[in-house]
Amino acid sequence: MLAFDAEASYSATQSRRKRRSLSVVTDLERLSRRELVALVYEQQREITQLKQEVQRLTERLHPPKRQPPRLAALLRRFKRPGQKPGHPGMTRATPTHIDRVIEQRLSRCPRCQGRLGTPVAVTTHVQEDLIPARVEVTCFKRHRYYCTSCRRVVTAPPAPEEIPHSTLGPQVLTHALLLKYVHGLPFNKIRTAFQQLATLRVSEGALAQALQRLASWLQVETDALRQAIRTAAATHVDETGWKLTGSNHWLWAFVTERLAYYRIDKSRGSGVPKDVLGEAYRGVVISDFHSAYNRLKGPQQKCWVHLLRELRDCAKTELSDEYRSAHRRLRRLFHDARRLARQRPALPSLPLQRRQHRLEARLFAWGATPYHNTTLKRLAGRVLKHHQQLLTFTRVAGVSPDNNAAERAIRPHVIIRKRSYQSRSPTGMATHASLTSLVQTLALQGRAIGETLQSAYLRHRHGDPTPVVVSGS
Repeated sequence: MLAFDAEASYSATQSRRKRRSLSVVTDLERLSRRELVALVYEQQREITQLKQEVQRLTERLHPPKRQPPRLAALLRRFKRPGQKPGHPGMTRATPTHIDRVIEQRLSRCPRCQGRLGTPVAVTTHVQEDLIPARVEVTCFKRHRYYCTSCRRVVTAPPAPEEIPHSTLGPQVLTHALLLKYVHGLPFNKIRTAFQQLATLRVSEGALAQALQRLASWLQVETDALRQAIRTAAATHVDETGWKLTGSNHWLWAFVTERLAYYRIDKSRGSGVPKDVLGEAYRGVVISDFHSAYNRLKGPQQKCWVHLLRELRDCAKTELSDEYRSAHRRLRRLFHDARRLARQRPALPSLPLQRRQHRLEARLFAWGATPYHNTTLKRLAGRVLKHHQQLLTFTRVAGVSPDNNAAERAIRPHVIIRKRSYQSRSPTGMATHASLTSLVQTLALQGRAIGETLQSAYLRHRHGDPTPVVVSGS
């Protein structure tokens, strides 16, 4: 009885399938040739989409194994350190001057105690050493006189190396500034270094207040630096987190080839670069893809390194052929753009414009491609939005395709941020931004940081407002 029911059920199913097939065939016979062709195209499109979906799910369940690294890559990884055999020898340069000479003589032989006569030769050994530091206490006496002409008491001016009303001299301030903002030492270690190396006893609070007064007198240098940044042809801009007594702030860096200006602000919005650069700034702003820069007027150059680095990092998990192909095409496009930027001075105007238009078309096509990969969709939208700003360096001379200058200028602050409480007061925060701006500017110019800032401080303290840091650039 059960076998009969199963056979009857199977026969009923088959008959239903035959009737459905006959119905479909009848419906197809009623269609015209144009409608049949359209139906075939629609089914072919659905089949292609289903195949792609099956491939994507298969790759997610069974990702392909990465190929083992090549032998050359393994050899590079385990390369022997140091210079290669046969390279020219490197040694310390001989000093150009001798401060003192010590001669060692013998009157008797150290072996047999026999008497010795005139030396037959002299061996020379030059040694450099440090002179132990010591505290020098100076008493400045300013004499006062009674003028019989104007009938007033007049006082002699301060000495050139004197800092009025300060118990710490310019050398102490200069070394504290170098240790704090060049070598990144906290105030407790600066205090210990002064005590151990020079027997100078000074508190951390005294050092902090002295540097704050130093920054206030050097404000004229910082203001001149900000004005010089506003006239630069191209400016690298970047920002990183900073804290003021635990409250979130942002440290902004504005960097050119020879200038650096820092600003710490509560905001990360476009108001900060607008205020620093000015509304009328028409130079090229080189930055990452932070949305605050989109509201700036004038030409911009977006950082290729940020874009390619994100593609490279995502390539560790995105293993599809579509992603690898798109990554390879964008890298090739970037190399072609850099080659065009290098050849730009030697190319005639018309061929240069043609190559620039072709690069723009290739970049636009890369961003307009309908990718199936979600990461590529997101990055393609970014490229499509900024495709003109990604190729500014091929049109404007002296513009870099990356924002490495600003990232290098921010790196010392990132190190300080990781090992300190950052700023504890608004005055200390302003001091940090002002003095690091001057220190980084002098470093970019290759000038002596300590001597230049000490000279500028003494000049401004004695009434001369002429900037030194920017005027000497």
